[in-house]
Order: sequence, then structure tokens, then C-alpha cells
Amino acid sequence: YTSGIMTALVRQAALKGYTYFDWNVSSGDAGGASTADEVFENVTTQVQNVSANNRPSVVLQHDSKGFSVDAVERIIIWGLQNGYHFSSLTSGSYTAHHGVAN
Repeated sequence: YTSGIMTALVRQAALKGYTYFDWNVSSGDAGGASTADEVFENVTTQVQNVSANNRPSVVLQHDSKGFSVDAVERIIIWGLQNGYHFSSLTSGSYTAHHGVAN
């Protein structure tokens, strides 16, 4: 990234009234995961860890890889069976944020 770009973007988003979201659960589909089983394990393990700290989960998962899409139904079924619910992000949603490092 260009030095300082994230700091500038975060500031401008706030000035323009936008809410931006990072994530606190990663499916790993842009990194090491290469199967639906790995995506499922990544998401379910991290969701449990995040909820143990009484925080909502914001999951990063891409639809550009078939194996990641293939994991979605299993993740939803698992979540519903374990008392989780799913919703779209809105301006009132929990906003997971990474530290702005530049």
C-alpha cells in the first residue's frame, strides 16, 4: 500500500458519513485454504473463539473460489444448529476493525 493510505481512507470515510467494516473471522480462502473442508474449519473455529469473547463475528469469505462457495451451506447449517444467526451488514452493525497501521 501507499504509505498513509489507510489512515487517509478511514478519515475520509468517517467525514463522508460512511461506515466501514473489517473482519474478525477469515475463511482463509485467499490464503492457505484450498478446500471447502478447510474453509468450514477455519470459519467455525474462529467464530467459536470470537463468540467466547462475547463479540459478534464478521466473516471474510469470497465468492470467487468454488470451494469457498461450497462451504457456505455447511457453515450456515452449523451456525444455526449452534445458536448463531446470520444478518446483512448495516450502518448499525457491529464494526470489526483492524488497527490502521499506516
